[in-house]
Amino acid sequence: MAEHIQEKAARRSHAVQVGLLTLGIALVGSNSLVLSPILTDVAADFDARAADVARAIAAYGGATALSAFALARHIDRVGPRLVLLLGMVVMMLAIGASALAHSWVALALAQGVAGLGAGVVLPATYHLAATVAPKGAEARTLGRVLTGWSLSLVMGIPAAALLTDLAGWRSVFLVLAGVGFVALIGFVRLLPRDRPALAPAREGPLAPLKIPTVPILLATCFAFMIGFYGVYPFVGDHLRVSHGIAAAPAGLFVLAYGVGFGLASLGDGLIDRFGLRRMFPLALLTVALIYLAMIPAAEAFWSVIMLSAIWGFVNHFGLNALVLLLSRADPVRRGAILGLNSAVTYAASFIGAAVFGEIYADIGFAAICGLAGLALAIGALLVHVGLRGRLASAKASAAREST
Repeated sequence: MAEHIQEKAARRSHAVQVGLLTLGIALVGSNSLVLSPILTDVAADFDARAADVARAIAAYGGATALSAFALARHIDRVGPRLVLLLGMVVMMLAIGASALAHSWVALALAQGVAGLGAGVVLPATYHLAATVAPKGAEARTLGRVLTGWSLSLVMGIPAAALLTDLAGWRSVFLVLAGVGFVALIGFVRLLPRDRPALAPAREGPLAPLKIPTVPILLATCFAFMIGFYGVYPFVGDHLRVSHGIAAAPAGLFVLAYGVGFGLASLGDGLIDRFGLRRMFPLALLTVALIYLAMIPAAEAFWSVIMLSAIWGFVNHFGLNALVLLLSRADPVRRGAILGLNSAVTYAASFIGAAVFGEIYADIGFAAICGLAGLALAIGALLVHVGLRGRLASAKASAAREST
């Protein structure tokens, strides 16, 4: 009886920990997305151009990439819990400062500081998700944490627009800062204490590239993310131009994508069952086909909406598998590796939106979908061929060292 009670309490504690980590991801995602639907309101308040205010989005993404690259490696020395707490404090205060900004320059600076916090919050959260996961259920646990991205898409954008209409755009950042405070209190009270560090005290941020599988996985991450960020920002505009519809119905693809992404978490146990090396290249190849299917599907509004839900569903499996493979590459250097993953992700978001944006403007939607499909096909090939070779090489090297 006592064992049953203890097991039930342990499951409840684990569920709360996963919920808190999910909330942290949702905060990072929401802060990166909320400016998009309220850009016009913020620009009008500052008497500035929307393009000027949009620099705050770039500042957040750039600072996140820089922080993840330069600082995430310290997670392995001081522990993910402490780094997560410090990063969340920085994020919370900077988001609160965003609500008090008196110009687009001040807003960009505040969002840049928030990005410095987000750059370590993301890898520390993924690290802790792998740490608290029961053995054999890593994919399922990480999948639930990743639904934070879905929450930011499905709830963050609509809530930001509604709050702006009711109480002004500054209320959006005040609410986000409040969410950060709630998450911070939960992290302090409920997350497990850090264990003694095992990683070498002094290593550069590029040291994980010496690990056999990491360069292949990061290259695949770049292909995966540049495809996403090269297409996603332009789907709504293409729907509006092609079908002559307003912003609200065009935004339904965001809702469909977020719902599909979230629903996929119900099937994350499949990754644990069938294995990462099977599921990851299959997910990448499927997403490549989805991008190609977007070209004819764009001729009909509802076909894009349905395809967006499938896109989100499959992307969830791809992201889950990618983060799990990286976290297992070297548990001692997990923080540094996941930091490089976040840095590559945000670098790809910047390059994807900039380069694909020019291609979209000059050639059209079909061109960016074709390029994204090619990038994902290359990523699938990298994983299927290159990763298998690296794993075999690593095993052979380990065998030689043991003899």
